[in-house]
Amino acid sequence: MAKILALIVAAFVAGWYLNDLQHDRLELSITRAANTAAEQGRTISEGIASDSARQLEDKLEALRQQGDKYQPVIHTEIIKPVFTNVCATDEYVRLFNESSDAAERTLSGKSAH
Repeated sequence: MAKILALIVAAFVAGWYLNDLQHDRLELSITRAANTAAEQGRTISEGIASDSARQLEDKLEALRQQGDKYQPVIHTEIIKPVFTNVCATDEYVRLFNESSDAAERTLSGKSAH
């Protein structure tokens, strides 16, 4: 009788141990899958952020180059202001409008025509 009881206890302990091993294996598989998915998500997010940053840098560079085109005229107006009854000359208004339109086109990504 003691041998049968010892055999039953040994079988129970072995079953318990194998059950723990199976749960650990399953948990490890889930953890690895979650880590893989997180790594892929991070890679995709970094790619999107990199592309977005590159587009922003291109637009800012286009605005910077565009600003150099109109800056001397505006700078001259500030250094040597022309005081008249009119707040802004027609030429200044035209240059300001062109600069604003060009900046808007650059930011929206549309061409001049």
